[in-house]
Amino acid sequence: MDSAPDFDGQMPTAIVDAHHHLWDLGRFPYPWLAPDAPPRPFGNHDAIKRNYLTANYLTHFDGLPMVASVHVQANCGAADPSDETAWLAELSQTSGRPNAAVGGVDLSSEKAADVLEAHTQYPLTKGVRALVAHDRTGRWRFSDRPHVMSDPTFIKNAGLLSEMGLSLDLVVVPEQLVEVAQLAEAVPGLTIIVDHLATPEPSSLSQWHSGVEAISGLDNIAMKLSGLWTIDKLWRPDNLRPYVQHVLAQLGGDRLMYGSNAPIETLHCPVSDQIRTLALLVGETQPQWIDAVFSKTAKLTYQIAP
Repeated sequence: MDSAPDFDGQMPTAIVDAHHHLWDLGRFPYPWLAPDAPPRPFGNHDAIKRNYLTANYLTHFDGLPMVASVHVQANCGAADPSDETAWLAELSQTSGRPNAAVGGVDLSSEKAADVLEAHTQYPLTKGVRALVAHDRTGRWRFSDRPHVMSDPTFIKNAGLLSEMGLSLDLVVVPEQLVEVAQLAEAVPGLTIIVDHLATPEPSSLSQWHSGVEAISGLDNIAMKLSGLWTIDKLWRPDNLRPYVQHVLAQLGGDRLMYGSNAPIETLHCPVSDQIRTLALLVGETQPQWIDAVFSKTAKLTYQIAP
């Protein structure tokens, strides 16, 4: 990777990985990881169609000061999404990772309350994730319809999340950031985290710029500097710089957090290169935010104890 070969800037003193996955193919079906599953938007993923457990994950952080991690639901295919959380709770007890879990749930379902209650049986649960991306072009269609965040049932269940002290991770595209802002206004007590910087692509830079500006005034919205393969699979600083500079200026470090998106992101960019690139880009703009981006924001957002 061509990323800051002469890097001599400030590196984070501690890292909380705010976004990663684990899977056990013998425990859950994971349809998207089946041997005959077609390539994903990020490319061929045959290399990760195998068990990916804590020991595999930790190798990505050899020599790095990773102190905690947040597991985000991995579309495991279980009939009861809380089964994945139960498994993660076991892993956490035996290996020390993950330290927080973001479970799966369909917030547009009338049965969402039952799923949320099941997740909260495990103290590891700090939030849930909703995959609501739905763009006009058809490239990103994780939701079966547009404007699901405006659905009354979705908003009602989002309010329930707020009452339960849970956060909401969202997978959206840039054109949906205005809808994220509307949801944040409708449920002001809910902490919303936009995954993967809202899935920007070079062709959507202008729309992404205005979308980030739409959420900038709402303190209950944070974003993850994760999944940046949509901008550049190699995370080259020159390509990421316009995005990082803009989101730092609009949100500040206390509303941004780093996530490795391992093992998906590591198909193209090692964790060490991700961290070096982000440390470079944050450091050249606002070096006082390095510790916030790499650890403090995630600790606060996901209520991770010291």
